[in-house]
Amino acid sequence: MKDRIKQIRKENKLTQVEFGERIGVKGNTVTGYETGLRNPTDAVLHSICREFFINENWLRTGNGEMYDIPEDEVASIVSDLLEENNPCYDLIVEIMKTYRKLDSKSQIVLQNLCRELLSNIRKREDD
Repeated sequence: MKDRIKQIRKENKLTQVEFGERIGVKGNTVTGYETGLRNPTDAVLHSICREFFINENWLRTGNGEMYDIPEDEVASIVSDLLEENNPCYDLIVEIMKTYRKLDSKSQIVLQNLCRELLSNIRKREDD
């Protein structure tokens, strides 16, 4: 868990003190979490998940997706992307149309490719 806490902090470009302020603990407490000298309480874990939209199962075990973005947040992002004045609009529509034309096996291959790309991006950010 210590590495996952550090990953969350680094992805958000926060110091240990800043991260601690966001979740309600002191910077040296965050240091303890990241070194494995301290274990965060359930309340702290809930704070991390709530503050940074983190999947609690992933935080505790490393299983599943890292982020757990609320449905209303996802809806807002999609809505913004699909506004016709957004320069990405035409590209997104063409991607969706092309994806829908693929047979189910091809869709699965594309989904796996996307998962692998996201995994590689996250690994690169950790370096």
